Amino acid sequence: MTNALTEESANRDEQAARMRAMWSAVVITAINDAIRHTARESKKHKGRALNNLALWANSRNGRDVISMAGIDPDKRVIDCVVAFAAKGVKTTTRCKKDPANLDARDVKG
Repeated sequence: MTNALTEESANRDEQAARMRAMWSAVVITAINDAIRHTARESKKHKGRALNNLALWANSRNGRDVISMAGIDPDKRVIDCVVAFAAKGVKTTTRCKKDPANLDARDVKG
Protein backbone atom coordinates (compact mmCIF):
# COMPACT_ATOMS: atom_id res chain seq x y z
CA MET A 1 0.00 0.00 0.00
CA THR A 2 2.82 2.41 0.84
CA ASN A 3 4.50 1.89 -2.54
CA ALA A 4 1.25 2.66 -4.36
CA LEU A 5 0.79 5.87 -2.35
CA THR A 6 4.39 6.91 -2.95
CA GLU A 7 4.05 6.27 -6.68
CA GLU A 8 0.77 8.16 -6.84
CA SER A 9 2.33 11.09 -4.98
CA ALA A 10 5.33 11.09 -7.33
CA ASN A 11 3.00 11.10 -10.35
CA ARG A 12 1.06 14.05 -8.92
CA ASP A 13 4.30 15.93 -8.24
CA GLU A 14 5.51 15.27 -11.79
CA GLN A 15 2.21 16.41 -13.27
CA ALA A 16 2.27 19.56 -11.11
CA ALA A 17 5.81 20.34 -12.29
CA ARG A 18 4.74 19.94 -15.93
CA MET A 19 1.78 22.26 -15.37
CA ARG A 20 4.02 24.89 -13.72
CA ALA A 21 6.41 24.63 -16.66
CA MET A 22 3.56 25.15 -19.11
CA TRP A 23 2.26 28.23 -17.28
CA SER A 24 5.82 29.52 -16.92
CA ALA A 25 6.11 29.35 -20.71
CA VAL A 26 2.99 31.54 -20.96
CA VAL A 27 4.56 34.13 -18.62
CA ILE A 28 7.85 34.05 -20.57
CA THR A 29 5.95 34.50 -23.83
CA ALA A 30 4.12 37.53 -22.41
CA ILE A 31 7.45 39.07 -21.34
CA ASN A 32 9.07 38.36 -24.73
CA ASP A 33 6.03 39.82 -26.54
CA ALA A 34 6.30 43.01 -24.50
CA ILE A 35 10.02 43.23 -25.29
CA ARG A 36 9.41 42.69 -29.00
CA HIS A 37 6.60 45.26 -29.14
CA THR A 38 8.61 47.79 -27.12
CA ALA A 39 11.41 47.63 -29.67
CA ARG A 40 8.94 48.45 -32.45
CA GLU A 41 7.02 51.24 -30.70
CA SER A 42 6.99 54.71 -32.16
CA LYS A 43 7.76 57.71 -29.97
CA LYS A 44 4.03 58.43 -29.80
CA HIS A 45 3.29 55.01 -28.28
CA LYS A 46 6.45 54.58 -26.20
CA GLY A 47 5.81 52.50 -23.08
CA ARG A 48 2.50 51.06 -24.25
CA ALA A 49 3.77 47.45 -24.47
CA LEU A 50 5.24 47.56 -20.96
CA ASN A 51 2.04 49.16 -19.67
CA ASN A 52 0.01 46.38 -21.33
CA LEU A 53 2.27 43.77 -19.71
CA ALA A 54 1.69 45.38 -16.31
CA LEU A 55 -2.07 45.58 -16.91
CA TRP A 56 -2.19 41.91 -17.89
CA ALA A 57 -0.02 40.84 -14.94
CA ASN A 58 -2.25 42.77 -12.53
CA SER A 59 -5.49 41.46 -14.06
CA ARG A 60 -7.29 38.48 -12.58
CA ASN A 61 -6.28 36.27 -15.52
CA GLY A 62 -2.68 37.42 -15.40
CA ARG A 63 -2.41 36.87 -11.67
CA ASP A 64 -3.94 33.39 -12.07
CA VAL A 65 -1.44 32.47 -14.81
CA ILE A 66 1.49 33.85 -12.80
CA SER A 67 0.33 31.95 -9.73
CA MET A 68 -0.10 28.71 -11.68
CA ALA A 69 3.47 29.16 -12.93
CA GLY A 70 4.55 28.93 -9.30
CA ILE A 71 5.32 32.64 -8.99
CA ASP A 72 3.88 34.85 -6.25
CA PRO A 73 1.80 37.45 -8.16
CA ASP A 74 2.33 40.31 -5.72
CA LYS A 75 3.01 43.90 -6.82
CA ARG A 76 6.75 43.72 -6.17
CA VAL A 77 7.14 40.64 -8.38
CA ILE A 78 5.05 42.17 -11.16
CA ASP A 79 7.12 45.37 -10.99
CA CYS A 80 10.26 43.24 -11.33
CA VAL A 81 8.83 41.41 -14.35
CA VAL A 82 8.02 44.72 -16.06
CA ALA A 83 11.47 46.11 -15.15
CA PHE A 84 13.08 43.00 -16.62
CA ALA A 85 11.08 43.45 -19.85
CA ALA A 86 12.10 47.12 -19.97
CA LYS A 87 15.74 46.05 -20.22
CA GLY A 88 14.92 44.68 -23.66
CA VAL A 89 16.81 41.37 -23.43
CA LYS A 90 14.55 38.48 -24.33
CA THR A 91 14.22 35.93 -21.56
CA THR A 92 15.42 33.13 -23.83
CA THR A 93 18.61 35.06 -24.61
CA ARG A 94 19.24 35.81 -20.93
CA CYS A 95 18.61 32.23 -19.83
CA LYS A 96 21.00 30.88 -22.46
CA LYS A 97 23.77 33.16 -21.19
CA ASP A 98 23.69 32.15 -17.55
CA PRO A 99 20.57 30.36 -16.28
CA ALA A 100 22.06 29.75 -12.82
CA ASN A 101 22.34 33.45 -12.02
CA LEU A 102 18.84 34.70 -12.83
CA ASP A 103 17.82 36.73 -9.81
CA ALA A 104 16.97 40.25 -8.64
CA ARG A 105 20.20 41.60 -10.19
CA ASP A 106 18.65 41.08 -13.61
CA VAL A 107 15.88 43.60 -13.00
CA LYS A 108 17.78 46.45 -11.39
CA GLY A 109 17.87 49.52 -13.59
